Amino acid sequence: MGITSVISKGALQSVALPASLIVFSCFMDAAPVPNGTYRATAYAQSGVTASGELTHRHVVAADPDILPLGSRIKIRRAGKYSGEYVVADTGAKIQGRRLDIYMPSETACKKFGSRLVRVKVLQVGNGTQAATKQADKAVKQDVANEVNKQAVGSAATEEDWAKARAQGSTSTGAGNAAHKP
Repeated sequence: MGITSVISKGALQSVALPASLIVFSCFMDAAPVPNGTYRATAYAQSGVTASGELTHRHVVAADPDILPLGSRIKIRRAGKYSGEYVVADTGAKIQGRRLDIYMPSETACKKFGSRLVRVKVLQVGNGTQAATKQADKAVKQDVANEVNKQAVGSAATEEDWAKARAQGSTSTGAGNAAHKP
């Protein structure tokens, strides 16, 4: 038997409980971290997402039971689309460990196809529009910082680097040559 403290009607009391119940309770409280392998596809449908945000680069649709709206994630093994994203959308076909990455063209979506990617959760959202706006702002800031500093990191995708080069906001020095996923 283990001793644990509980609050009952505002008073702290010590109660004897079996150790197995205490351990089981700890495991029940901890939600599994949704890091790992996901099946990724792409979509090019422009418009308003389930969170109320407009579709744009760095937006993904996910199963809200696994990755709630407003979650920030890093996607690896997605080729030139590897980078940081915000979960701002859901979809009827997006169930379980599946992601749908927004891309601005159907051609890019078809070329991307379906592939296994690795996901690292940076922040789990709470499913609200406010959380999604905040996470979207953080993702955009991370991408901008990485491109502006010409630092090869993990937020910006190859498309972000190409856009920055086209706009002349990065030099043609070692910072660009070093960026290879």
